[in-house]
Amino acid sequence: MKSKRCLLPILIITVIFAGCETVQEVLNFNRPTARLMGLKFDDVKIDSATLLFEVEVDNPYGVALPLTNLDYSLSSGAGKFLSGNVKAQTTIPAKSKGMVALPAKINYVEMLKALKGIKPGSKIPYSAELGLSANTPGLGAMRLPLKKEGELVLPSISDINVKDIWDIIKPN
Repeated sequence: MKSKRCLLPILIITVIFAGCETVQEVLNFNRPTARLMGLKFDDVKIDSATLLFEVEVDNPYGVALPLTNLDYSLSSGAGKFLSGNVKAQTTIPAKSKGMVALPAKINYVEMLKALKGIKPGSKIPYSAELGLSANTPGLGAMRLPLKKEGELVLPSISDINVKDIWDIIKPN
């Protein structure tokens, strides 16, 4: 008799969730995927720049997938030259793929110091390790790991606006 009482709640829950597509997807371990499609500099100033991570996300769920954070680490040769976090705050619609551009504001001068001897305008090989965090239905927070290797062109001084230099050095 006692085993029948324990079996009844399990049977009821199974029947209730049997038709719920999202729960079935999560239980079948259909996971979202992400790929780093590109990495480039944008809005370059003498002291700072924006590093733009272009990420393609595939959402297999029947509900929208909120993205929350991107952590990143870039290295060249044996040394790491950039790392940080970016708030994602965007959503991938249900059962679709979407491109997301995630901007990271960096200290350009500090990055050049970390690269030791690499000059602006140079092309450098890089290895990127990233994690895109998403708030998945049923499972909560999930980190999607991404890796990519490639070459990155460092913006040269001629790419920097003269007005930006004046804004930094002008007398008050």
